[in-house]
Amino acid sequence: MLIVLLGIAVGCKEEQPQGESLFRGNATIACDQEVARLIAPQVDSFALHHEGAHINLETTTALDAMQRLLTGRVRAAIIARDYLPQEDSLLRAYSIEPHKRFLIATDALVFVTAGQTALDTASDDIVRRTLNGERTWLAKYRWSVPNVSSSLAAHLRTIAGGAVRMAALAVPTGDSTIAVVRQGKSDIGVALLSQYLRQKAVEPSLRALRIVIRDTATGDRIAVAPHAATIVKETYPYRVPIYGYLLETARNFPYGVIASIAQEPRPQRAMLNAGIVPGYAKIQLVEPD
Repeated sequence: MLIVLLGIAVGCKEEQPQGESLFRGNATIACDQEVARLIAPQVDSFALHHEGAHINLETTTALDAMQRLLTGRVRAAIIARDYLPQEDSLLRAYSIEPHKRFLIATDALVFVTAGQTALDTASDDIVRRTLNGERTWLAKYRWSVPNVSSSLAAHLRTIAGGAVRMAALAVPTGDSTIAVVRQGKSDIGVALLSQYLRQKAVEPSLRALRIVIRDTATGDRIAVAPHAATIVKETYPYRVPIYGYLLETARNFPYGVIASIAQEPRPQRAMLNAGIVPGYAKIQLVEPD
């Protein structure tokens, strides 16, 4: 069905509304539900600070948000992933240029456990093998994962090498996986770093697994905790980009909204305060003596 709808959207080019500017106009923007709590306050702030700015933010799954963009039902979409292989293939099949996009921030995929679980570290290799369905020691724990339409599920498939084959409880979002971990119905929940940090502020006993990787500089095996600093240094392996995609290439109202969230100090500071890496800010790490 997506192919048919895409063909219709390509054949119906939308006219730019009269009187629209970078900061004044109307737009419907689809937002990945995994990052909606990060993004919604930034959209509200943009509308508050710009008279005549009217934005309808539609929270939905990453899969649906991208479909709405591809079919021209929204003028922009904010999604915590790149194109899926099938979406990329559709763009090439229809000779459509990839959408203009802005990197809003870089989050991370994390594995959340409760305080009573004696688990704090796993190797990258074991994580990948477990997701791929192998009977590793990590597979003995009860897992909860976001459902297949989530951006997090797409990242899990990438880590697993194509498909997640392990047994797991499927729930709507990363926040949902943390909720079932807190309820004792799951031992390991897959979530975003920003989601984990937000809930850890309420439940300090929550922990995120450190991931053991091979240090490319020394060859040593090191355990890396998910943190903004390890995202910047690119030592934490499961980084998650949050992109703002634009339907139209013109410097119009949706462009102004997305560019503002991705580049203006106020929303970029909000990303940093959420514990993730702003897309446009210059980050300087200070190493301890």
